[in-house]
Amino acid sequence: MTGTAGDGLASAFEELLESPQGELLSATSDMLRKHAKAFVVLFFLTMMVGYPLAGEAVEWLLNQDDLVPSDVEIVVLQPLELVILQLQLAAHMAVAVVVLALILDLAWNVGRDERIRSQLAEVALPFAPALTRVLIAVSFSVGLAILGLWYTLDFLLPLLLDYLHADASSVGLTANWQLAAWIGFIAGLCLGSVVGFQVPLLTLLALRGGLVERSMLTGYRRHIFLVAFIVGALLSPPDPLSMLLVAGPMIILFEVALLLDQLLPSSCPRIEARLLRARIPHGYAGPLRWPRRSRPARPPSASSPLR
Repeated sequence: MTGTAGDGLASAFEELLESPQGELLSATSDMLRKHAKAFVVLFFLTMMVGYPLAGEAVEWLLNQDDLVPSDVEIVVLQPLELVILQLQLAAHMAVAVVVLALILDLAWNVGRDERIRSQLAEVALPFAPALTRVLIAVSFSVGLAILGLWYTLDFLLPLLLDYLHADASSVGLTANWQLAAWIGFIAGLCLGSVVGFQVPLLTLLALRGGLVERSMLTGYRRHIFLVAFIVGALLSPPDPLSMLLVAGPMIILFEVALLLDQLLPSSCPRIEARLLRARIPHGYAGPLRWPRRSRPARPPSASSPLR
C-alpha cells in the first residue's frame, strides 16, 4: 500500500511539473535565481537601516500604557539582550522588505520575459502579467496588513496582556516581564495577524485565477478551520479564549472572501471554461485535470530488440 501511495504521489507530482502551472513555476524560479544577489544585498542594507528603527520601535512599545499594565516592570536579564532583540527586529523588517521587493520584481519583469508570458497565456491568469493589477493586489495586501496590526495592537494585545497579568496577580505573583519575551510575544501576534489577514486576498486570487475551485474550498472548509485554530494555538497563549481571538478573524475573513467571490461578477475564465475550450465532452463528470503533454519518442537504444 505504501508503494502504491508513493507511486501515486510521484505521478501527481510529475503531472504537475508537466502542466502549464508547473512550467510557469519553473520559468519564474529561473528568473528569481538571476536576481538572488540583489535580494541578498537588499536584505543586509535593510538590516543596517532597520537596526536603529528597531530601537525606536522598542521605545514606542514601552511607552504604550495599553501594553504595559501599571504594576508591571519590564526587565532586562542579559547585557546583550537589547542588542540581540534589535537585530532580530531588523531581520524581520529586512525579510518583509525583500518579500515586497520580490513581488514588485515579479510584477515588473513578468511582462518582459517571453517564456513566462507564453506560459501565462496557457495558464490563463489574466491578473498576473498586468503590472497595474499586481500593484493593486500589493496595495490591498498592505492595507490588510495594517488592518491586522490595528486589530492586534488596539484590541487583541491589551486584552491578552491584561488577562495574563490578572491571572498571575490572582495567585500573588509579582509581574516582572522580560523585555525579549515581551517583545517576542507582541511580534509573534503581530506577524500572525499580518499573515492571517491576507486570507481574503489569497482566497480571491486563487478563485479568480482558476487555481482552485470554489467547491474544493467549501468541501475542505472544516480542514481550513482546523488549520486556522492550529495557527492560533501556536501564536497565542495556551487557552481557548486566546486561540479563538487569533483564529476567529482568519475564519471570518475566509468566509467574507467566499461571499465576495459569489457576489462579484467574474471577469476572468475559470477552469471549467478552459476545459470546455479544450473540447471536454458534454456531461463529463471525471476529475478535472490538465491534459498531459505528449513527450517526443525516444530513439531505441543499442540493446533494444527493435534494432
